[in-house]
Amino acid sequence: MIAFLAIIYAAMITWVFKIMRIAPTAYLVAAAILSGVVIVGAVAAVWSQGAPLSEKIVTTQYVVELVSHVNGRVTAVDAQAYRPLKKGDLLLQIDPTEYQFKVAQLEAQLKAAQAAVRQAEAGLQAANAAIDSAQAGADKAKAADDLAKTQEEMSLGIQRANAGAISALKVAESTQNRESADAALEQAQAAVAQAQAAALQAGVAVEVARSNAPAVEAQLNDARFDLAQCKMTAPDDGYVVNWQVQAGTMLTAGGVGGTFVKTSDVAVLATYPQNFLANVQPGDDVEMVLNPYPGAIFDGKVAYLISASGGGQLKTSATIPSAADIGSTGLSVVRINFSDEAVAHTLSLGSGGAAVIFTHAGKPTHMISKVVIRMKKWLLYVLPSA
Repeated sequence: MIAFLAIIYAAMITWVFKIMRIAPTAYLVAAAILSGVVIVGAVAAVWSQGAPLSEKIVTTQYVVELVSHVNGRVTAVDAQAYRPLKKGDLLLQIDPTEYQFKVAQLEAQLKAAQAAVRQAEAGLQAANAAIDSAQAGADKAKAADDLAKTQEEMSLGIQRANAGAISALKVAESTQNRESADAALEQAQAAVAQAQAAALQAGVAVEVARSNAPAVEAQLNDARFDLAQCKMTAPDDGYVVNWQVQAGTMLTAGGVGGTFVKTSDVAVLATYPQNFLANVQPGDDVEMVLNPYPGAIFDGKVAYLISASGGGQLKTSATIPSAADIGSTGLSVVRINFSDEAVAHTLSLGSGGAAVIFTHAGKPTHMISKVVIRMKKWLLYVLPSA
C-alpha cells in the first residue's frame, strides 16, 4: 500500500521537475522527500482506516460428516463425488432386510398387544355387568329376607298373644322361610363380593395390557427409524467429497462414509490488523478477488466482526500461565457475505484472494482501493498469489 503511494508520488515529483525544468538542489530534494513522507503517510493513514485491504482471506462453507446410524452392507451408491446435490437427494442405501424383519415382527406384536387391550376391556365390561346383576339379585334376596322376617315376627306375635289362634306348624313354617331367606341373602351378597373381586382383577388386567402396548409401540418407532436410516440422504444443498464407500462396503453405526460440503451458506473470512477495523461496520460494501477466478471481482457485504480471538483464551489447567505465552497477533477476522448468493454457491471451498472494505470514512481514498483491487484482479493471470 505504502509502496504504491510512494511510486505515485515519486512519479509526480519527477514529472514536475521535468515539465517545469526545475534544477534539483539539496534543499528542494529534501523538501520533496519530507513532503512525500508527510503526504504519503497521511494518505496511507486515511486509506487504511477508510478502505482497509486484506490479502489473507478464504472462502468458507460448513462441512458435515456423513455418519451411518445403522450397521449394514452398502447395496447401492447413488451419489457421485463433487456432483451438485439438493437437500434430501439419496446418497447411498444399506441392506434393509434385517430392519424390515424387525419392523414386521414389532408390528405383529403391537397388533397382539392392542388386541389384548381390547379383550381386557371387554372382560372389564363383562365383570362390571356381573356386579350389576349380582347386586340386583342381592337386592331381591334382601327384600325376600325382610318379608320372611316380617312374616315370622307376625306369627310369633300371634302365638304369644293367643296360642290357639295359630298352629305351631304355621309358626315353624314361617321360621323355616326366614332361615331360607337369610341363606339366600348371604349367598347373593357373596356373589356381589365375588363379582367385585372379578371386576378388580379385570381392571388390573386392563392396566397391564395398556402398559404393554406403548412399550411395543416405542420399540416399533425405533425400528422404523433404523429402517429409514438405511437410506442416507443429503442433509442440505451441496456436494460430497472424500466419498470412500462402494457397493459392498460394510458400515457400522457411527462410522463415517464421507464428507458433505454445504453450499447453502458460503462466506469469506478476512483477516485485518485490529487498528484497521475502527470504522468497519456490518453492512459495509466489499469488493473481492479470488485466486481461482482471475479477472473477476465479487461484491459482498460485511456480516459481522468476529470479536473473539484465540489468543485471549486460557485453557483450564493446573499449570499457571506463563507471561511469555501471553500475547496477541494483533489481527481480527471479519465475515463477509456475497451479495449474489447464486454466484456464491458455485465457488470453491478454501479459495484465497484479497478483499477491500469500503467504510463510511475516508471516501476520497476509496478510489485508491478500487484501483488496487482491480490491479490484483488482472495480476492473478500471471501472479496467482497476488
